[in-house]
Amino acid sequence: MRQKLLISFFILTGLFYNNIGFSQTTNNQIIQGPYKTSLYPEGKIYFQKTNDFENPINFIVDYNVDGKNIKYIVDKYSHEGAAPEIRSVFFGTIHRKQYIFVMIVWSVNHSGIGMRGDVYQIYAYSKNNKGILSLDKPISNDDNLSGIDGYENCKAVANPDGVVNCGVTFKYKTAADVKRYLKQKYY
Repeated sequence: MRQKLLISFFILTGLFYNNIGFSQTTNNQIIQGPYKTSLYPEGKIYFQKTNDFENPINFIVDYNVDGKNIKYIVDKYSHEGAAPEIRSVFFGTIHRKQYIFVMIVWSVNHSGIGMRGDVYQIYAYSKNNKGILSLDKPISNDDNLSGIDGYENCKAVANPDGVVNCGVTFKYKTAADVKRYLKQKYY
């Protein structure tokens, strides 16, 4: 009896640890891409799911130069009350400089901060002066490239409790919308 119990314990333990190992392996999967880009003719970019709850998605560049493979994390997308979702990846040129644009969306329903809907953020990446793909802060921090599409609480003078749900619409929910805006503002 005792021997059967020990064998059962070891089998269950083995299955448990095997399952943990398997889940760690499958979580580092490519969830978007790979994409070819003229920024790295001998390479690719892609987005990888990770086991990190705080930063569940990594943006990776992987390329070859002089027979050597170079791979690094360009950016990490964080959990902001909801898991990030890559809504779109697209390419463009501003002032003869090539860019990669990534649209991230978080679907939130948070009564504590009075927000319900999708939170959008468009990130712009280009090669810096050292030739490394990195975040272009001036474009990524453009107030028009982030916003909410849904409802948020706002103050109302006529309402006794002072709070109502105000509908808000984010204008740039598609790559085409963002490209149109970028053309108007940055070209």
